[in-house]
Amino acid sequence: MKAAVFNGTELIVEDVKIPSLTPTQVLIQVKAVGLCGTDLAIVEGNLPTPTPIIIGHEFSGVITKVGAEVESSWIGKRVVSEINSNIDFSCYYCKKEIYTQCISRKAIGIDIDGALADYIAVESYLIHEIPNSLSFNEATFIEPLAAAYQTFEMMPLEEDDNNVVIFGLGKLGLLILQIALLKNLDVIAIDGSNKKLELAKGFGALKLINRLQVKSVAQKIKEYTEGLGADIVIDCTGNPNALIDIVSSCKTRGKIHIKSTHGLGTPINLTDLVVRELTIFTSRCGPFAKAIEGLSKNQINVNKLISEIYQLDNVKEAFESYKKNRDLIKIIINI
Repeated sequence: MKAAVFNGTELIVEDVKIPSLTPTQVLIQVKAVGLCGTDLAIVEGNLPTPTPIIIGHEFSGVITKVGAEVESSWIGKRVVSEINSNIDFSCYYCKKEIYTQCISRKAIGIDIDGALADYIAVESYLIHEIPNSLSFNEATFIEPLAAAYQTFEMMPLEEDDNNVVIFGLGKLGLLILQIALLKNLDVIAIDGSNKKLELAKGFGALKLINRLQVKSVAQKIKEYTEGLGADIVIDCTGNPNALIDIVSSCKTRGKIHIKSTHGLGTPINLTDLVVRELTIFTSRCGPFAKAIEGLSKNQINVNKLISEIYQLDNVKEAFESYKKNRDLIKIIINI
């Protein structure tokens, strides 16, 4: 089968063996894979991974074969997969049913082979069936949408949380923005791309800041928030330098939620955090069932976020486009 393999230096499409199955695994014929900032970080050398490795973790497909201990009725099902594999179900976190933090976990496409290939073998406990109403391309958003929902799972809203600033209007930022609007939060959207800001406006965000066109992002946010700063500030930039503006933009005793890092170091003023008693939240993977429901009920629009579609043979071209064009939201690879 064909696969996009990162060898530690470059990404190469080459022929590899179709993965064999353990008794608890299923074989998925991959139909679509969404590229992620994490994938780009791996290819650019900013996120160390074992190599060679097949990358890609936002994917959908059809089960074509199952292991001996998996119900054969799964064959032919349209599915997506969670990314935290190798769960031991016995560690401290597993006993508390926090499986995404299992001590033994390995992330698909980051620690172990991923989905930019004709086929992928995954543990059966990771799969979720998707309805026929969702296209395979739409279904690639389920993993990041689940992560977007997890933002508010880890940071429950309080009665006096009225506004939220979202730094970075990539795929994740625009998904979180839609969820925030559903929660009736007053959203302030920040990016350096007018095209992305227009998308945010189309979803219902009325307060927009082009960070490249203002002298001080933090001061502009204070103008929108009666001079206080935001109740909640969410970082979806993947840029560690953004934390400087993010801390400055948050009101005293406000909340900061960091979603994107991609393995990069982060400068931050710890004294400011302490003196102003700010609370920092973080989150990773989230509830797939809620994401599937949100898409199925058309509560979240993802088709507007699809920027380009490539074939697997052209995956290097896709990554080049991803790096060069900051107006792009999501690139999908059809297999």
